[in-house]
Amino acid sequence: MAVQISKKRKFVADGIFKAELNEFLTRELAEDGYSGVEVRVTPTRTEIIILATRTQNVLGEKGRRIRELTAVVQKRFGFPEDRAGTQR
Repeated sequence: MAVQISKKRKFVADGIFKAELNEFLTRELAEDGYSGVEVRVTPTRTEIIILATRTQNVLGEKGRRIRELTAVVQKRFGFPEDRAGTQR
């Protein structure tokens, strides 16, 4: 059964999530020209789009770094493994 939360609480929770995610990515990707993050929530998954000037540095060799970032974000923010993924 889904828990009902007020629109105000949901709005605040979403804002806090985005602020914490932005702070984390700012620290991790400062040297790679990080300029922001977009979060898209769909019924099946949550997409996190990282905006950066040097995308190859963010991806890393063979996508290793982006997979590491995905794992850290999943663990830190409590996403199930099948709900957050990366696209190249």
